Amino acid sequence: MTGQTGERPVIGAGRSRAVPTCRSQRPMCANRLAPLGAALLTVATAALAAAHSDARDWREPGVLALLLLFTVVGDRFETRTRSGTYLSCSMPTLVLTAALYGPAPAALIGGIAMLVQRRKAWQIMIGDVATFATFSLVAGLAGDVAWRWLGDGRSMWFAVLVLGLFMLAWTVNVVLIATYMRMLKGRRIELELMATWRPLLSSQVAHAIATAVLAYFIVHVGAAALVLGGVLILTFSRLYRDLLEAERVRDEAQERSEQLAAANERLRRSHFGAMRSLVRSIHLHDHMTARHSAAVARYARAIARAAGCSKAEQDLVHTAGLLHDVGKHILTDAILKGDTKLDDQQWELVKRHPEEGARIVRLLEGHAEVAEIIHAHHERIDGRGYPRGLAGDEIPLLSRMISIADTYDVMTARDSYRDPVSSGEAVAELRRVSGAQLDVELVELFITHVVREQETAFGHGDDADFEQELALDGRAAEGAVDVPVDADEAPGTPELQPA
Repeated sequence: MTGQTGERPVIGAGRSRAVPTCRSQRPMCANRLAPLGAALLTVATAALAAAHSDARDWREPGVLALLLLFTVVGDRFETRTRSGTYLSCSMPTLVLTAALYGPAPAALIGGIAMLVQRRKAWQIMIGDVATFATFSLVAGLAGDVAWRWLGDGRSMWFAVLVLGLFMLAWTVNVVLIATYMRMLKGRRIELELMATWRPLLSSQVAHAIATAVLAYFIVHVGAAALVLGGVLILTFSRLYRDLLEAERVRDEAQERSEQLAAANERLRRSHFGAMRSLVRSIHLHDHMTARHSAAVARYARAIARAAGCSKAEQDLVHTAGLLHDVGKHILTDAILKGDTKLDDQQWELVKRHPEEGARIVRLLEGHAEVAEIIHAHHERIDGRGYPRGLAGDEIPLLSRMISIADTYDVMTARDSYRDPVSSGEAVAELRRVSGAQLDVELVELFITHVVREQETAFGHGDDADFEQELALDGRAAEGAVDVPVDADEAPGTPELQPA
C-alpha cells in the first residue's frame, strides 16, 4: 500500500523570505490577513461539516479512532521538497474516512491531526488546520453526491470513486496551499502549483490507485483490512519519505555541483584574462610572436587530425600551440631580437622557457595537460633536448607534434629571425633531423597530409591570424607568445631546434 503526501506550507528556519512591513510597503499588509482568512475558512468548514453530519457518520468510533491514529502517525513522516513545501503521508486515511464515513468525520480528523502535529509557527498551524479540514470536507461532500448515484458500495465502481476522491482532495490541497502562501508570503500561485503538481502527479495517481484498492478490500473484508492496510501505509510512507528526501538531497547536491562548476569556469576565464594581458604585452613588444603562435597551433591541429587523434586531442594540441611559448616572457630583448650568437648564460635562460610556460599554464584551472605538452615541446627523440632530457616515447605525443609545427614555421616564415626557406627545403630539413630531433612517423604524416595535401601557406598577417586561430580554439584561452631563437647559433646544439 502506498502512502500519500498531503502538502502543507512550512516556513523553515532561515528559509522564509523577509516580508516588508505595512509601513514600508502597503500591499504586503495582505500577509496579516492570511491567518484571519484561514481561521474564517476553518469556521466555515466546521459549520458546513456539522450541517451535513448525522448519526450514521459516527458509527464504529473505534475504527474512526484508528483512522485518526494512522493520520497523526502518517503526518509525522514528512519531508521537505526543493520548493520548501512539506509532504506528509496522511492523505490515504483522510480519503478513506471521507469515502467510508462522510465529510464531517473526515474534516474533524484532518483538523485534529494538524492541531497535534509538530510545533510550528502559529500562522502555519492555522493554515494547516484550514487546509486539511477543507480538502477532507470537499472529498466527503463529493463522496456523498457520488454515493447517491453509485448505490452499491461493493461494486468495482466504489474503487473508482475512491480514486477520484483522492485526486480531488489532493488537487484542492495543492490549490489551497498555493493560495495561502500567496497571501502569507507573496509567492506566485502558478510557481507553487508548478513546483508541487507536475513533479508529483504520477506518484499521486499511483497512491490514489493503491488507496482505492485498500478501500475496496475494507468494504469486502471489514475493518480488519484497515489494520493491515494502515500498517502497510505507514511502512510505505516511511520508505516514500526516505526516497523523496534522497531525491531532494541528490538534486541539491547536483545544483551545488553545477554552481561550483560555474564558479570554476569563471575562475578559469579570469585566469585566461590574466594570461591574455601577459600575451598581449609580449605581442606588442614583438609582433611576429602572434603570427607564429597561430601558425604552430594550426599546423599542430592538422598533424593531430592526420594521426587520427580525437577531437578533444586536436583541441588540446591547438590550445598548446597557441600557448606553447608563453614562458618566453623571461627572455630579454637581447635574446628575443638579437642577431648574434647566444652566450652560455643566455642559452641557459632560453632552455628555461618551456618549464616557465608550463608553470604559468598550470595555474589555469583544468589545463594541466596543456601545461605538460608545453613543458616537453623542446625535448628531442634522442634525449638531447631540454629542459628534462626526455627521449623517445617519454615525450608526450602532442608535444612531438608541437615540435614539428614549431620547427617548420621557424624555417618557412618570412617574419622569422632567419631568411625563410622554401617548403621543399624545409621538408628536406625535417627529414634530415627526424629520428634524432623529431619523431619520424609524425614528420612523414606532416609532410604527406599537411604540406602536400593541404593548403599550408599561412597568411602572415600578424595578430589577425592569431585572432582567427583563437576563435577556432573555442575556449576562453586567448594569447600565446612565441619568439624563435636560432638554435644553430646556440652553443652545444648541432642540429636545428624549433623556437
